[in-house]
Amino acid sequence: MEIFTSRARLSGSVPYYSYRTLVRLDDLDPARRHRVPVLHVATSQRRIPCARIADVIAPDRWVERHLAVPCGLAARLGLVARRLEAILLRSNFPEMVAYLTPPMLLVEHDPGSVVHQGTIIDINGSFDWLTSRIDDFRPEDLDLRETHGRCAA
Repeated sequence: MEIFTSRARLSGSVPYYSYRTLVRLDDLDPARRHRVPVLHVATSQRRIPCARIADVIAPDRWVERHLAVPCGLAARLGLVARRLEAILLRSNFPEMVAYLTPPMLLVEHDPGSVVHQGTIIDINGSFDWLTSRIDDFRPEDLDLRETHGRCAA
């Protein structure tokens, strides 16, 4: 699966940054594509449609839901997705030391906005598998490989 890890500077005089990990929409299970919000990663050449980690790892019982949403599953899915995102972000951004990805992070220096592109193993519907291992997880467990290095955001 192709992933994008990004650091984007938020407007203002204080250097706050937003960090994200997204999966290329083409790598998402085709049965899920019409049920997820589409976000775009802007590289120097184009905008690439992507999905959030939570939408990719969600179990089939989550994707097949209709109106009733189990609150416990929603909370656990969010936590596991944010933890996985933090693990992947840390491999490219050493300043990301948080256990869970925060909405924004104050960085002492001003490193600038950047996007890293890489590949990992297929994590479609892997929530149950990830949940039991998330505390000991490392980027190597996902076979993370950087493919294109840094791209200006």
